[in-house]
Amino acid sequence: MKRELFEFAGYGEAKLPARLWVPDGEVKAVLQITHGMTEHMGRYEAFAEYLCPMGIAVAGFDLRGHGANPGDPEVASFGEGGWAASIEDMQLFYEHLQRRFSGKPHFMLGFSLGSFLLREYLTKYPDEGVLSGAIIMGSGHQPGWLLSVMRWIVKGQIKKAGFDGTTDLVRQLSFGAYNQKFKPNRTSADWLCADEAELDKYLADPLVRKDISAGLFWELLGSMKRTGGAATYEKWNKKMPVLLLYGDHDPVGDFGKGVQRLYDQMKKAGIQNISFERFLDARHDLLHEEATRAESVRHSIVDWLVAYE
Repeated sequence: MKRELFEFAGYGEAKLPARLWVPDGEVKAVLQITHGMTEHMGRYEAFAEYLCPMGIAVAGFDLRGHGANPGDPEVASFGEGGWAASIEDMQLFYEHLQRRFSGKPHFMLGFSLGSFLLREYLTKYPDEGVLSGAIIMGSGHQPGWLLSVMRWIVKGQIKKAGFDGTTDLVRQLSFGAYNQKFKPNRTSADWLCADEAELDKYLADPLVRKDISAGLFWELLGSMKRTGGAATYEKWNKKMPVLLLYGDHDPVGDFGKGVQRLYDQMKKAGIQNISFERFLDARHDLLHEEATRAESVRHSIVDWLVAYE
């Protein structure tokens, strides 16, 4: 496996740190990953090491205001207009990989924050039969009225802290609300996974930002609302294979209920090929869950990728 670190030219001439893991032998397929909130692409090294021997190249870039990008090292933020720009970044990175691996099956995986970006990306760029499939992991579905109320509250926090700043209320409404489900808490991020060693590595990672900005949370809530109905999925390529993965202890997916609602909206819109897999006793970050669960997740992804290569 060869590891390449490079600077990717995103939308509006943004310079984004990117990673590419290339198999030593023939490249049979490409998996483009859009990572989750506050993390970075370096956390997918072990996953890439698992996929590369099977001929699957893995690539992704640190989202704006994340990882090695400039900005407050403690607070993840896209900046004003950054949500729409990030969707364009995904398309430009797709085009970059297409030039490098022309003719190879190309899949996209969106995790958590990345899953909502991917859901909107597939609405704006409905594939035209080019993408071989999409993996949506750690996602969910919340009632529109609730998202509207939360956006109104968070907009008030933007006035207090600025778009790229944060407040105690933003912390409580976002990660704090998720962590309450796992009291008594050992850490501030118990909701992510049950593997204590992996969780401690995450919390000690200098490239992981501890908080999210009021502006990014407001943008995320807006995306959750926009992608809440079947009208979003009616714009997708309905023949494209979709893999939905979730842990039944994941608060982002409302412990499975939100993912079921998402699946129902996709089916209602006429998406023809949806695989839907639940992982028992798993929390949000499936690829960093306890060893046996994480292995099951990796197996499921590989089996699905091979089926649609």
